Amino acid sequence: MYSRQFIDKIKRLYPNSTDMIYHAERGNEILGRLLDDSSPTSINNDRIMNATSLQELQTLALANKQKIELYKEWYEEAKSLFKHYQQ
Repeated sequence: MYSRQFIDKIKRLYPNSTDMIYHAERGNEILGRLLDDSSPTSINNDRIMNATSLQELQTLALANKQKIELYKEWYEEAKSLFKHYQQ
């Protein structure tokens, strides 16, 4: 099983993703794929153009950074849960 702290981060960063929450709570390996697929690499140009403040952009950038870090954290947890990651 994933740690409670890790599952809580999933719920905070992906509150509307029932699939991610489901797989996190059950300790399923597929969660890594879902996190990888949803890890943002940039902020959409439309979001940038429609932002009303620098703070709004910083909030978006911080959320993106946290999601990328969450995937890295998943990998560290996966190494202890799934044997084929222990190389």
